[in-house]
Amino acid sequence: MAHKYYDDETEGTVYRVTPGVDDDDEDMHHGPYDDSDMDTISSASTRRTASTITSDEISEYFREAHGRMYPLDENLPLTYPADEIELRRHQMQHVVLKALLHGNYVGPVQHVLRPRADGTRPRILDIRTCCGTWAQEMATEFPHCDITSVDIVPITAHVPRPNITFEVYDLYQGVAEEDNSFDYVSCRHVQLAVKEYDRLLFDLHRVLRPGGLLCVAEVENHMFEVDHPPYNTFATKSFPNSCIGVQFMRDAITNQGVDLDAIYHIGDWMRPRSVWWKRMGDKYNIPAERVAQASAGIHPMNSQVVLMPTGGWHPDPAVAKVGSLTSRLWQLAWTQLVGAIAEGGLGQEEAKRVCQACIDETGRADELKIPAVVKYWMWWGFKPGRDAKK
Repeated sequence: MAHKYYDDETEGTVYRVTPGVDDDDEDMHHGPYDDSDMDTISSASTRRTASTITSDEISEYFREAHGRMYPLDENLPLTYPADEIELRRHQMQHVVLKALLHGNYVGPVQHVLRPRADGTRPRILDIRTCCGTWAQEMATEFPHCDITSVDIVPITAHVPRPNITFEVYDLYQGVAEEDNSFDYVSCRHVQLAVKEYDRLLFDLHRVLRPGGLLCVAEVENHMFEVDHPPYNTFATKSFPNSCIGVQFMRDAITNQGVDLDAIYHIGDWMRPRSVWWKRMGDKYNIPAERVAQASAGIHPMNSQVVLMPTGGWHPDPAVAKVGSLTSRLWQLAWTQLVGAIAEGGLGQEEAKRVCQACIDETGRADELKIPAVVKYWMWWGFKPGRDAKK
């Protein structure tokens, strides 16, 4: 269940999500992938304890468009629906990325979150919650840390843990936390969910403690041929229908005010004393004093691009298995993107045709072992200074 309250920091409404009680587990074994995929997902996903919201509360959170349910707030872009299928997509994405990263994070996370001699508890900020599995697994790995996990809409309830708080509120109004309050900030899979992504990045710096670690990660919305590193050739020969669909998707989402190119620039934006900090101050009327503080930036800003194989073409059997699961992930994503593409002006029926062509092509390519990759961008670095609490 989600309970709302007024937050003084953002001057807006915040929804705190807590689970109810339900004796029956929902059958999750349906969708465009088979039971073996779901076995993999089930082992890593959060066990649901109840429906997040009741039918009479749906109007408080969701609106219907193109036959699907989306976040009610029209300040948010219409991209992926907020429903059970989307929950399963996030579960599958978590499994894929964890396999490719060999864990839930990159960088010196263990050092930053190490137990403290004075007994104080390091704090983690997770934006966004998505299916909640990342937060649950981090809470298990770091039981001496406290996690605040935030999302823009509640799509599931979560197993209660004493060191996790789940919250739902409008991220475009800012992060509802005090300055310098988190040791580790993880911002993943947010770019398509907000229009003012740059403003959110600015605010993440505010809530990060001096000496704290920031990690930003997003899937690049392009497919690439497997020719030669760094694999920058669009996969127009191997996946022509998918590349057409990607362009329709990118155009539709960009027209809603989403900056899909932001992932290429995060390192330059957030480095110390870059012009971006002042530009954000001018763009969003941020006080000069706060801009001056923020211009300390993130240093060093490290980048890592993880290649996500599409299909089972890789010679390593383990990677090939992940690639086949990634192929099913993209097929599931295309079923979810019909509304966004239709919203871009293509029309409902034509959007369905485009997405179905992408689904068919991706499934066929997996069977034929036609190679392609998608890139997962990760940026991480420290806020300069030393926290007096450490």
